[in-house]
Amino acid sequence: MRRKLINSIAVIVASVFFSSVAYAQLPGDFDFDGEVNLVDLVTFVDCLSGPTGGSVSSNCDPGNFDPDTDIDLRDFAGFQARFGFGQGPPQIVIFAPTPGEWVVDDIGLTEVKIGFSEPVIVPTDAVDVWLLSGGTVNGFTTSYDPDTFVLTVAFAQPLRDDQVTVVVDYTIEDVAGHPLDGEILDPKNAVLPSGNGINGGQGVFRIRVLQGDANRDGVVNAADEAIVNDSLGLCDGDTGFNAMADLNGDGCVDAADANIIAAAFGNQLPATDNVPPVLTGIREPTVEQQDFDRIIVDFNEIVSDPRITVHTCFLVDGFGNVVVPTTAVGGPFGRTAVYNFLEPLAQCDTYTINVSNAITDFSGELLAASGPLTCP
Repeated sequence: MRRKLINSIAVIVASVFFSSVAYAQLPGDFDFDGEVNLVDLVTFVDCLSGPTGGSVSSNCDPGNFDPDTDIDLRDFAGFQARFGFGQGPPQIVIFAPTPGEWVVDDIGLTEVKIGFSEPVIVPTDAVDVWLLSGGTVNGFTTSYDPDTFVLTVAFAQPLRDDQVTVVVDYTIEDVAGHPLDGEILDPKNAVLPSGNGINGGQGVFRIRVLQGDANRDGVVNAADEAIVNDSLGLCDGDTGFNAMADLNGDGCVDAADANIIAAAFGNQLPATDNVPPVLTGIREPTVEQQDFDRIIVDFNEIVSDPRITVHTCFLVDGFGNVVVPTTAVGGPFGRTAVYNFLEPLAQCDTYTINVSNAITDFSGELLAASGPLTCP
């Protein structure tokens, strides 16, 4: 389901856009309804011609997955790979650097690759990046490969010696209009695929980048030197080789790795307090309210106001429609967030309430994941 929009004209425009552009981009979707399902399978079978070399009818074009001029069993493998697309929300299935992997070379983080489970449409502002000590990262570019379903985020300058947070927003949708099911339980050690099985959810990842940090403890010191020295002269496959000592990832531990530590000795990551803030409950609306136009959530500690955005809280109704607030602000005393809707919504208990772990406390620690909530 598409996100519910207040303005009906916007709904019409979005529908025209998706039907005329996005649906045509989905291989295997013969009826252009944004899904690859049993109806399309019947048509695909009718289009099977075998290796005859004859021209493919234009009506059969969506089933031609290879560069030849017929549709045969070789194309069936491509059709199988796409069967089921558009029938549920897309998920994040690839993230590079590998979740949990530190960047410890002397180059830094130059790009991030995000792979999806199916074809998606990526708005220009669907990715947000910030540093723990350096604030919001601007000037990066994004490019989406429709063949591999991979989005590349390339930074204007390498990001170095910081904790990098990447937020992938649920404004990303598949061609049927399902918003990204992006939730990540632990942003520092993400387990993929993302999501909780329902429409909507920000994918939040944290990458730790510190040149020379062989033991990945957040500081470059004699302990890191010892790890490199113990494997000096060894290559992958040699007895005693320690992959953590191979700082530049070239397969061997040598003078280049020792120089990486020497150049960064004494550096350390900006630290958080290592205690994630926790969402303690929904103050408003209450289940007794027939109509409501705002949601107030409470936290166990003060949270950072700049990280409270309209996309860090959303509703999902029983039909899978995602409803996004129009404004979001930090509440009194810093322990609440207030999300306002343009028009009143009916009866809170018909929705689930979802809060993103992109919200941080003042040390930069990300909110502990809470899962979908209901009215109190």
